[in-house]
Amino acid sequence: MKQSNIALLESEGSLYTLDRFTVVPVLQTGGTIRAIEGEKIAFPESSSLSVFPYGPSSGGMVESVYFDILTQGEKIQHVGYDADFKNRSIKLSGLTMNEALLRIERMNGVHCAAYSSLFCNICESGINMDVPDQVKYLRIAMMEAERISSHLFVASRLTGGASQNIAHMNILLLREELLRTIAMAFGHRYFFGVNGIGGINRPVDLNGFAKKIRHITDEYNEIFRTLMDSRVFIDRLDRSAIILGENSSGPALRGSGIKKDGRNFHTYYEGLEFRTITADGGDALARFIVRSGEIQESAAIVEQAVSRVSKLNVDSQGNERNHSFMAGGFMETPSGDASMIVKMGNGRVESIGFRSPSILNMQAFVESVSGNTFADFLFGYESLGIWICEMGDFQ
Repeated sequence: MKQSNIALLESEGSLYTLDRFTVVPVLQTGGTIRAIEGEKIAFPESSSLSVFPYGPSSGGMVESVYFDILTQGEKIQHVGYDADFKNRSIKLSGLTMNEALLRIERMNGVHCAAYSSLFCNICESGINMDVPDQVKYLRIAMMEAERISSHLFVASRLTGGASQNIAHMNILLLREELLRTIAMAFGHRYFFGVNGIGGINRPVDLNGFAKKIRHITDEYNEIFRTLMDSRVFIDRLDRSAIILGENSSGPALRGSGIKKDGRNFHTYYEGLEFRTITADGGDALARFIVRSGEIQESAAIVEQAVSRVSKLNVDSQGNERNHSFMAGGFMETPSGDASMIVKMGNGRVESIGFRSPSILNMQAFVESVSGNTFADFLFGYESLGIWICEMGDFQ
């Protein structure tokens, strides 16, 4: 099923939706809601306007995506996009929970911890499985370390685009140190294969993990302070791609001054102390400030979570039984809140409804960049942490 701005699941002629930050799927009567498909935009004819394709590789961007940009000289009048230019779809129907988990965690590999934790949490709720608190805290430690890694990557993209070469290389070095630290503790730098339904699939070694995380984030904080003293860097991000209101997700939402974070609504994070970082302005600079603040808060969360984890046994519980259920859930990924509905029948996936934060943020981006100059395009896009790989459809 194609993604929309909410998670949708169609089953036996009925349509179910899942609102943001909720876990209970709602049956829609009359089938009035359908997945929103992109429409072709008819541009007005004008000798002073031109439409040209920007992509599919989009000049330096990490993933393939196609943009149509309507310009009048340097000024952008309108942007359209096609995230399906390189088709991305995941076949999950007919798979067991274990088999589906393997694909879910690789849907967006750099956010594996968040998406595998989301899927495991939904399945565990669906089959009424009691999960040890230590497993939950371990998942939190994974997700927050992943959040730091993701935010460092975005910071490296922004500093590189602004020709802040020393900061750019130092941030990349810090991220590489972090990924190696994760690999030493969890056996894989992107947490592949760690999560299991009801537990973990691999032994972990958290000795010194939180201390190393804190060292890396303190080093980044020094770089951040230097960048905030750089008029050249600030000028590149200031007033670029302004996004206001709630039609965005994650750091983009909080960079608009809205104090809303999925972690504040999720049972996993109950009892943990952390600040919800916000900034005013809604531009690329505000989103950079939010991500930088969240890097420090994530380090504090890792310390709290690790302190509550002692020795964990490798144990993923009876997840191959013939379970049947429908359950929903959400998780705050590094890019924002993701929602998912899972329907299982006789131990096999029947259908999945999913909405990624990148769907919301891409829509917000193409609206926000109108009126900016073409030089602002990169900073607006990179500041949102959009991942095309998680915008595909599910079968």
